[in-house]
Amino acid sequence: MTARTRRLWLGLACGALLSCGPAPKPPAPPPKGPPPLAAERIILRESPAPVVELRVMFEAGSADDPKGQEGLTYVTVASMLEGSAGGVSYAERARQLFPMAAEISGHVERQQTVFSARVHRDHLERFYPFFRDMLLHPDFTEADFERVRARAVSSLTQDLRGADDEGLGKEVLQTMLFEGHPFGHPEIGSEGGLHHLAALDLPAHQQRVLCVKRMRVAIAGSVDAAFEARFAQDMGGLITAACTAPVAPPEPLPQTVRRAWLVDKPEAASIAISLGLPVNVTRKHPDYAALTLAAAYLGQHRTFAGRLMQKMRADRGLNYGDYAYAEHFVQDGFTRFPLPNVGRRQQYFSIWIRPVQPEQTHFALRLAVRELERCVREGISQADFERIQRFVDRYYALYAQTEQQRLGNALDDAFYGNQGPYLDVLRAQVRALTRDQVNAALKRHLDPDKLQMALVAPNAQKLATQLVEGAPSPIVYASEKPAEILEEDREIAAYPLNLLAPQVKVVPVDEVFR
Repeated sequence: MTARTRRLWLGLACGALLSCGPAPKPPAPPPKGPPPLAAERIILRESPAPVVELRVMFEAGSADDPKGQEGLTYVTVASMLEGSAGGVSYAERARQLFPMAAEISGHVERQQTVFSARVHRDHLERFYPFFRDMLLHPDFTEADFERVRARAVSSLTQDLRGADDEGLGKEVLQTMLFEGHPFGHPEIGSEGGLHHLAALDLPAHQQRVLCVKRMRVAIAGSVDAAFEARFAQDMGGLITAACTAPVAPPEPLPQTVRRAWLVDKPEAASIAISLGLPVNVTRKHPDYAALTLAAAYLGQHRTFAGRLMQKMRADRGLNYGDYAYAEHFVQDGFTRFPLPNVGRRQQYFSIWIRPVQPEQTHFALRLAVRELERCVREGISQADFERIQRFVDRYYALYAQTEQQRLGNALDDAFYGNQGPYLDVLRAQVRALTRDQVNAALKRHLDPDKLQMALVAPNAQKLATQLVEGAPSPIVYASEKPAEILEEDREIAAYPLNLLAPQVKVVPVDEVFR
């Protein structure tokens, strides 16, 4: 089902009557307040479903955090989602929404912020004022601010640094790829930035970046024209004198050498590895489909279709999962599919190795780097190309199983300026690809000699020494392995990572995102 755009505002102009007769009626006065949200910023999906879905996306995110106030966008949005609005407390709002089985949620990314809602059409009239006031009339009380900020500091220091080694490694990788760049800190901010926020900063920031010039909305379900017009009129109220248009992010600093940053976390029981390279390929780029197929060949998220998953988990039992991504990826809840509206105008290609025992880390890192280098320099074979091409064409049809996913994809199409629905276009492009096109795109965009590596590890200094010295790192198995695997292991154990001492840095975990 494709999205259609419906005009919600119609102006009529009449000429003066030259003939005699009754005087014409005066034109209707314009509506009070700001004009409605422009029709080109509204996406409507016709659906007979009894559930109404709303999705409001702003081209704003943590990249808009002022220097020294990293986390301002996150705390602003969290205070809207979890604070009082229109004089109604969050607790009262939750109490009112519970019997409606209604949902309001949201997330902040580097360049996109989303508020979404879901409610049965029978409850829409009672529900809508809560959603509207959350967006238009947040109270930003001191008490809500202090509570939300304290939770954000805890999420950064106790959850990300203390309990989420995989997430921490991914964020450190992005700091490496985007040093000195607005993308260089997590959405939740930095410890110092969060402590430098004040409640008065929130309304000013909302008016500056969560406003009409950065806004697009999407609606699905059986709603009438009157509600559509009211929604557009209300969302037009997010025009403020402080509203700024989105600014294109700067180009990331070029990577010149391969590097490894090791976060020293003594209590870590295993080691999380994240590898990546910045790329200038977004969904609008002609090589996007080729890089997407190549990433699926290396490792499709939570499937055994990828070569890394076969080599590392299936053949050797090294770890749980080994995946690759052609763009920034966030898992949608407990599914294996990507969350929409995490788009960026500067992207990166990444590989996740999840997780590895300390004694097997050097071997696992060598194996992953070897596979990436062989993929780029030797290319994908014709048989593997045809296999993964069939897989991607069929598997990606599962990426839009819910209305919120479909609305999110439509908003991303507008964000990137795509012509046509994302999944339809991508699958058609994948079917049209040739092996030579994919292999050529790999060589154009991925340079393994500039690969960036982030590891969260216990005894990181010892691992750093091993990486620099480059001595063989043979692996020992608890059970017998076929001769062909053991023969390949001997080559992997001595595979050069080409890391010199200045390219390897050890960082204490408590200093990350301070």
